Amino acid sequence: MKRILLTSALTLGLVAVTAGIAMAGPTNEPPPTGAILDLNGQIIPKNTPQLYTTTFTATLTETAITFAFRDDPAGMVLSDPSLVDTTTPASNLFANPTFTAGTYTSNSNSDTPTDWTYANPYDVLGVGGQSGDCGAISGSNCWSDGAVGAYDSLSQTVTTTIGDSYSLSFYVLGGGGNPSNFSDLSTNGRSGSFSNAVDVLAYAKGGVQPTNVPEPSSLAVLGSGLILLGVAARKRHKRA
Repeated sequence: MKRILLTSALTLGLVAVTAGIAMAGPTNEPPPTGAILDLNGQIIPKNTPQLYTTTFTATLTETAITFAFRDDPAGMVLSDPSLVDTTTPASNLFANPTFTAGTYTSNSNSDTPTDWTYANPYDVLGVGGQSGDCGAISGSNCWSDGAVGAYDSLSQTVTTTIGDSYSLSFYVLGGGGNPSNFSDLSTNGRSGSFSNAVDVLAYAKGGVQPTNVPEPSSLAVLGSGLILLGVAARKRHKRA
């Protein structure tokens, strides 16, 4: 009976710890490295959409252009993204850059614009989605996002020429409840929507990859539980 009670108690403890790890939301996760543009530190535009531009040289024949978003206290919109080959000038390489071709479900987000891919590796709240008639250019829609505690993303893979230079541009407008400046991490010591991180980043290779791992304290408890289970198993084996 003692054996059964010990095993049951340890099993319940491990289930509780595992559930706690799985259910814990993201806590001030940094953005992925390798951005070609990071708005961190710049003033957040709140009245008029601001145009942002950057350039890069293609190293792949298929390049994933990814926008990563975080806005703890309020929300923001991105609109009218443009990608142009400046070495061999042509039109905008993005499909559906105005977000007006409808939506579909991408990674459980039914408000994803057609031709774009959504990702939420941190399982954030306040996920992004297409919104109507809010683009910087008349007649276009926008992507509205308010990811809390970590980053979600919107991406599209385009055909590129290795060695060519590309110009990437897009508009961003922040909500009135945002702080004065973009910040890739929260700095006020608070959590959830009371945090103050707001940022947009652009990447020209891959998408957002989760880097968060269970807290050390959770791992320690989990490890202790596994050790106790091993001891109990050895005792049962000796008595057998």
